[in-house]
Amino acid sequence: MIVPMTPREIQLVMSWKTQAFWPDEQRVLNKLEAALNSAVQPELSRLQLQIIRGWAEEMLGGSYGGGEVANPEELGVLRKLQEALGEV
Repeated sequence: MIVPMTPREIQLVMSWKTQAFWPDEQRVLNKLEAALNSAVQPELSRLQLQIIRGWAEEMLGGSYGGGEVANPEELGVLRKLQEALGEV
């Protein structure tokens, strides 16, 4: 799935996970970095979107559905993830 993220949003997502623990996480970071460097929208699988959502939950303090979101930019990224995952 192609996820419409701005370069700033991609950088924000990458800041949520600065070091990958699993190979799947590294693949997500690689795809995000490639999208950022080539100025294209990232193309991510459903599993990769779920990985990013997990990072967001860790970073933003619990389930994003009921947890607090620190700022509108983070909320925008979470909405895009929900839309891509068909949760809206």
